Formats: sequence, C-alpha cells, structure tokens
Amino acid sequence: MTAVQTAGRGRLGRQWSSPRGNLYTTALLPFPGTLQEAALACFSAGLALIDAAKALGVDTTQLKLKWPNDALVGCAKLAGILIETGMLHGKLWMAAGFGVNVEVAPERADRVTTCLTALSGGADLTPSKLLAALDVAFRARLFRLLSEGFGSTREAWLANAAALGAKVELSPVSGRVEGVMAGLAEDGALILRLPDGSETHIRAGEISVLG
Repeated sequence: MTAVQTAGRGRLGRQWSSPRGNLYTTALLPFPGTLQEAALACFSAGLALIDAAKALGVDTTQLKLKWPNDALVGCAKLAGILIETGMLHGKLWMAAGFGVNVEVAPERADRVTTCLTALSGGADLTPSKLLAALDVAFRARLFRLLSEGFGSTREAWLANAAALGAKVELSPVSGRVEGVMAGLAEDGALILRLPDGSETHIRAGEISVLG
C-alpha cells in the first residue's frame, strides 16, 4: 500500500487521481489457475471490495459493480480495479491493483466521484483498515473462484451489478454499439441484447448508461 501515487493508472492507460487518504494497493501473487481463470479475477476483486466494506460496518446496499471492474455508488465512481498477468519461469502470476476512494472523492471534470466515508457506517474507515479487510476478502473470493468455478462468482456479481437491464452504450474495438445489458456470460463477457432482439457478447470495451 502507498499513501500517495504520482503516476497511478487504470484501464486503457487512463490516469487515476491519487490524493492522500485513499487506498492504492496491488496484490502480486502466483496464480495457480489458468489464464482464463485469471481473467475472471476482476469479478472476484469487485466482490471482495464489497465484502471488505461490509465487514467494516459500511452500508453497501448502494454499492454496485460496473462491468468489468469498477465500483459505483449511483453514477459516482468509488473504485477501479486493474488485473494484469504474466509468466515467470513457466509460472503464471497475477497483479491485482485496487484504487479505492476511502476518505477523499477526487474532483474530476469527466466524472462524478464518491468515497467510502460518505456512506453510512463508513465515517471511521481508513485505508489501513480497508486494506486488512480487503486482503482477507480477496483471498476468500479467489479461493471460491478456483475451487467452485466461475458460476457462483458470476451469480454474486450479477446480484451486485450496475446497469443490469438498462439501456447501455459500449465502445468495443469493433465500434460503438447500443443495447440492453442482459447478463454476464460464462467467460465474463457482457451479454448485450440488441434492438432487433438478438444478443451479442462484448469482451472488452467501455460501458455507459443511456437515458
């Protein structure tokens, strides 16, 4: 954990605002599963954040997970998660980076933000307290992913999903597409119901709610 970052980054190389009072940490660990399972760890990480906040007494009923790896309260961003993987001596490793607004909601021109201390039960929360709880929760969620497969993680994530059933816009590599967020596929892809009633699976892209 670090108190302040000067070059924090999120998905797609975006800058992450990193003022003092928030949590910036990366879990670097050997990953005993497959590369496909490692790619699903972002869903475990989001659920672990909710688990950790709840364990510390925070009311998480408004905390939702945005596909694939952000945490929101309403439309305000609370946290971002970045999963990276690689091979070393033939072994798979995973780095799970968490940027969580704990005490400070950074002012951003491009988005609304919030922090955990603004939620009911979160007034006394500190980055150190959250880190300790998150360490336990993330390990537990990873164990569940590896021992049970993605099914239970998928169900839990959908129960906490932002924009499920809403009309959304996505910008995958192939171009902008609109539809209704209909669910989550077994490989972690977002299931989008198109205006003609057909469905497509989006595996990478930026999602925003329309209307």
